[in-house]
Amino acid sequence: MNRQDRAMPLYSKLKKSLNDQMEMGFFKPGQLIPSERTLCLQYGISRITVRRCISELIHEGILYRKQGKGTFVARRKIQQGLARIVTFSQTVLELGMKPSSEILSIETINAVGEVAKQLGLPSAAPAVKLALLGKGDEEPLVFYESFFPPEIGRKIAQEARKREKEGVPFSTYDLYGESSGVFPTTVNQTFEAIVANDPLSAIMEVKKGSPLLLIQSLFTNRNRQPLEFRKALYRGDRYKFHIVRDFIA
Repeated sequence: MNRQDRAMPLYSKLKKSLNDQMEMGFFKPGQLIPSERTLCLQYGISRITVRRCISELIHEGILYRKQGKGTFVARRKIQQGLARIVTFSQTVLELGMKPSSEILSIETINAVGEVAKQLGLPSAAPAVKLALLGKGDEEPLVFYESFFPPEIGRKIAQEARKREKEGVPFSTYDLYGESSGVFPTTVNQTFEAIVANDPLSAIMEVKKGSPLLLIQSLFTNRNRQPLEFRKALYRGDRYKFHIVRDFIA
């Protein structure tokens, strides 16, 4: 133990030890951790100290408690930065999960309301809608609804079908570039917390009322032409977003 570790409060030492064991895989998601009594004996510390450590880990979402059963290791949340665009498959792979994508539907619709406005189309003009489900280890993680002007949508749909047939995980980020001939330069995004209704809870395999993060994105090219209006719904129990900002006094 180095000097810094020796100077740590007892509950912080226990917290670091438990975190290290979870990182190394000794305690896996869903696994019961030792009881408070066992931890007291193992580390030679008081029950008050153990309870403080466990409470902090529960508050941070690292552990969770089941009444009458004990304390368990929570599934790690996917941490995704907001400062740069990261592909769905890259994010899921970094968590040690196997990414996959499933096309739920591709259809031509009449663009109305927000969709027509965002894409700069006349009301009831045709648009292509792509519904896509992103998974990690076959568990639904994010649901995408993307809308495109017809010509762009046909190119994106063709590339999406090709990737699904090849078993290559993707989101619409991956469908841009040389393969489709569509090149976005800017994405304007908004973030909003919502809860799952009946259709969304079925798609995402969560209980009705579960938290979801809605990210709406408008992709444009260098001429500010709208390319895609996308609604992405992320499971609140599986995702955590972060950003670093400069402080200007």
